[in-house]
Amino acid sequence: MLKNHMETLVDSHLPVLIKDRSHIRVCEKCQNDIKAMALNHLKPQYIMSDRGLIFTKMKELDHQFQSDIIQELVRAIQIVEAHPRHEP
Repeated sequence: MLKNHMETLVDSHLPVLIKDRSHIRVCEKCQNDIKAMALNHLKPQYIMSDRGLIFTKMKELDHQFQSDIIQELVRAIQIVEAHPRHEP
């Protein structure tokens, strides 16, 4: 099992951040653009075992770690909203 746990964390935060943005909430292309942009600016957290998952879960308790994820997602949301790759 090789997985970038950061993807899971981004996936868990995104719905909360876009709940009031109906055009993004329903557009899979916009959501994927946001995820890709945020993940490209966040440090990957690859895990290969349950032990690695536990270590990464402990990092999730750090407020700065969570803040960094939210900050990158908000930045990506603003960029995608300003320049969507589809017709409004």
